[in-house]
Amino acid sequence: MVYAPEFLPERIKADDQIDLFGEPVYRIDLFYEKYHLTVLLEICIAIDSGTAKKLRRAGTKIVMVAYGNRYVLDQEAICFGHLPRSNMSANYADRNLLRETTHRDAIWMSPHFAWQKDYYKHRFNANVAHVCPYVWDPEMVDKRYKDSGLYEDKSPLFHPNNPANKNVFSTEPNINVLKTSLFPFQAFNLAYETLGDELGDLYLYNTAHVVKENKKITSYFSHFPSTQAGKIKCLSRHGYPHITNSAQIMFHHHFQNGLNYTLLEAARLRLPIVHNSEFMPELGYYYNGANLTAASAQTVSALSHQDRDDLEEYDHQCNKVIEKFWIHNRENIRGYQTLIANLLDSSIEPELPQYIVDLENKLDHGDGYISPLG
Repeated sequence: MVYAPEFLPERIKADDQIDLFGEPVYRIDLFYEKYHLTVLLEICIAIDSGTAKKLRRAGTKIVMVAYGNRYVLDQEAICFGHLPRSNMSANYADRNLLRETTHRDAIWMSPHFAWQKDYYKHRFNANVAHVCPYVWDPEMVDKRYKDSGLYEDKSPLFHPNNPANKNVFSTEPNINVLKTSLFPFQAFNLAYETLGDELGDLYLYNTAHVVKENKKITSYFSHFPSTQAGKIKCLSRHGYPHITNSAQIMFHHHFQNGLNYTLLEAARLRLPIVHNSEFMPELGYYYNGANLTAASAQTVSALSHQDRDDLEEYDHQCNKVIEKFWIHNRENIRGYQTLIANLLDSSIEPELPQYIVDLENKLDHGDGYISPLG
């Protein structure tokens, strides 16, 4: 890890390194001459072209690790970036769409953006583009639950007879078309038409600003039986311990964004999970694509989750999905080791987990809208 000294207080500018969360963090300017930096990974941040040139002269390889759905974000910037901001929130499509001048030696991207591989390569002026393993570790979510204070006298894991077992929650951010609350709302309403008051409430997080500012969606919601019955709760952003204290059935819906840490967090808690992630169809209550009939039926099934006679097998399946993306999974570690090796010697082929190999074999990167389902 490196840091830029110009953004730090005078008292530590002279230090070669500082301690950050228990890890040594080094001054980036010292890598030009004092230290030798073999590889720099840009993760959720990009260095400027001047810094990149200095590092490159010192022999440093530069890799951008891309986690955003850049193709969709770029198209939104073109169509909606000019729109004025509202009084309550930013225009999330108002983002830079500059020609990239900083040359990268490679782009690494999450598997759910594999269909954009060629686009990423040219978009960020890189030599090559590779899909990298998607990794997660439960340590942070475990700590959040331990520190929350809500579970001192009870377990956060799913258990029968919890009053929250009838309630559904969705955490989609509602900042672009990839993940919104519209489909979860529609599926819940269909389930409510089947179950009536056997089904609890729907907690739609990250929607308070939407229903306040977007009168069209408020009007749309108002005509549904579940809304008229007072079942819909449109809330702001909250932490996972708070969310699962109110509702236990997770509903996650995506559009070409099939990997999400909230799914793994729900798996960690053994929750009934209604979702359409093609990367983990073996998890929870899966439905395909945007099939509302199937999504509604799976929501109905999830309501009876506590009555299943195979809950131990369900928990085991949750563990297997977590293991697939676990940061300590040997296949994932080997994937990153060989990606770095390929960066230093292009004759070394990356050895990626089998699900990534299978995914790439299905793709035609010339089709900008192809689904990972093939």
